[in-house]
Amino acid sequence: MRKAQKNTRRNRLIALGAIPTALALGLGALTLPADAQSSLFGGSSNISDYLQDDNVPERTPVRTDFPKIEGLPEGVSVERQEWLDSHRVALFIRSAAMPEKPIQVQILLARDWYSHPDRKFPEVWALDGLRANEEENGWTLHTNIQQQYAGRNVNVILPVGGEASFYTDWERPDNGKHYMWESFLTNELPAVLNNGYRSNGKRAIVGLSMGGTAAINLAEHRPDLFEFVGSFSGYLDTTSIGMPMGIAGALKDGGGYDADAMWGPAGSKRWIDNDPKLGISALKGKTVYVAAGNGTDDYGKPGSVATGPSNMAGIGLEVMARMTTQTFVDRAKRDGVDVIQKFRPTGVHNWPYWQFELEQAWPYIADSLGLDKNDRGADCTPTGLIAEVTKGGQYGTCINNEYDIAGGKAEDFTAGRAFWSAETGAHVLIGRIAARYSEIGGPESWLGFPITNELKTPDGVGRFVHFQHGSIYWTPETGAHAIPKDMVDAWATEGYETGILGYPISEPKGEDGTLIQQFQGGYIVRNDKGDDDKRKGAFIVKGEIAKRYTAINTVVSKLGAPTSNEITIPGGVLQNYDNGTFYWSAASGAHFIFNGDIRDEWGKRGWEQGELGWPTSDEKSIPAGGLTIDFQHGTIKQINGVVIVDKK
Repeated sequence: MRKAQKNTRRNRLIALGAIPTALALGLGALTLPADAQSSLFGGSSNISDYLQDDNVPERTPVRTDFPKIEGLPEGVSVERQEWLDSHRVALFIRSAAMPEKPIQVQILLARDWYSHPDRKFPEVWALDGLRANEEENGWTLHTNIQQQYAGRNVNVILPVGGEASFYTDWERPDNGKHYMWESFLTNELPAVLNNGYRSNGKRAIVGLSMGGTAAINLAEHRPDLFEFVGSFSGYLDTTSIGMPMGIAGALKDGGGYDADAMWGPAGSKRWIDNDPKLGISALKGKTVYVAAGNGTDDYGKPGSVATGPSNMAGIGLEVMARMTTQTFVDRAKRDGVDVIQKFRPTGVHNWPYWQFELEQAWPYIADSLGLDKNDRGADCTPTGLIAEVTKGGQYGTCINNEYDIAGGKAEDFTAGRAFWSAETGAHVLIGRIAARYSEIGGPESWLGFPITNELKTPDGVGRFVHFQHGSIYWTPETGAHAIPKDMVDAWATEGYETGILGYPISEPKGEDGTLIQQFQGGYIVRNDKGDDDKRKGAFIVKGEIAKRYTAINTVVSKLGAPTSNEITIPGGVLQNYDNGTFYWSAASGAHFIFNGDIRDEWGKRGWEQGELGWPTSDEKSIPAGGLTIDFQHGTIKQINGVVIVDKK
């Protein structure tokens, strides 16, 4: 489960930041008095002055010689992937450009990801605003983008993080970070998606506010990567008089960043190279979509998408976005670049408006990516037993018709996946359990088909689903973990999650005929070694023995794996292992002794009930050569093959 939203996740009305010059505008009218325009642009009352040819500074030419990358670039790897649900996965990518820590990128998987496993899909990249946090992209935090795109055959790419970065390469480190987002997004991420996540190489990129500025800049710098670019309330003029000051204020407010660390001093080459209006010519032949409101708060009025009233920042920032987007559009007309412009008669700087614009842009995105009608939305009807188990609507709507899988059928819904086989019937999986099941291979994995829907655990804390050959259990604290059926049966003898073992906290891991799974209060170990069936099976390691088992990593140690559960003996317990035994009593604690001459000698003397009592140390090597172990009333050593008993 996601952590509780922090302050950075609050439903703020602004995404760029509280820019003083923007707030000075905030009366909602696009046509501003001359003195207000002069205040914003440092003396010019005509926002189109900068479009004059003799006022346009020289810009670094767009590169066109980008090499085709075979495999991943040097220093780039996917460190891990975390499945959040059956159609949403988080990648943690080791970047050569930003190597400090793995960068998270989430993917909303295309509608037919499972039904057409050999197919490749186009992508829609969605960039966040200035308040971007390290846990989740704002598009999934604040909009219904996952539901919007559930029935569409595109992978939605959601970079996570980049607070106040403008998704650009920074000149120098600042505030503990050295952002190199453009290098990561354009030089590294495409290779990861192409080679690992079934990209067909066609991409659209959109962003809101800061992300809108970045989307245009990235598409201008790398026109070979994108067919569509969209800016929703972006700042598409960054170098007119007053704008560097506004951006500097935004960076300072958005996390204490220095704008000089980003692009150097105002007016420098980097500022010019990252002014969207000055690179428009690189977008010829692309689909360019820009949108902005006019700063009028229409909350509560007919047709409004607003979910609450705005504030001065939301009004003023949208006025600035509108003005700079108008400048961009005017420049595009001068340069002969077609731009789809959506200047709304109302609207402020807030997520409901950007969610609306994302949906309005979809037909243009689909056209630019060359999507067939069938790939643009869901056209499906559940049938048979799958229709029966989903008819209540609790799993959302279907996004495709049922399709064949090995041994049965499957069908995808906006809130889950349904599976059917002749043996098990139809069942629906949702959330993290569905994610884990999909991650390990679904019905083709060792679990087989589900035999229940998701159920609540008796303690009320977790959820579980039973499968043909095992189960998956989930809690907010432990996550979702699969358990083989024989190990579930062993777990049942201890009362499942209500017993001493609690919930599983790892996946089962195998080595040398042994399968081990850790629980909150111990382990279950399957031992398949040896010819004696009595020494085979799934055994429980718990209590004080489990603590010692953790400390010595028994499954790969000389002691080996358990061959029995705990056996109660007078005063304590023992547990047998491949090559020895653990003994525990309240007085002596838990200690192990290996099979061999020392153990045999102890046995001759009456074991723990004899003259030496319980072991008080583990059997260990003597530095000079040999073995030794301490007991309550003495010590046994083996040196040069000779067993020596020292009694206290």
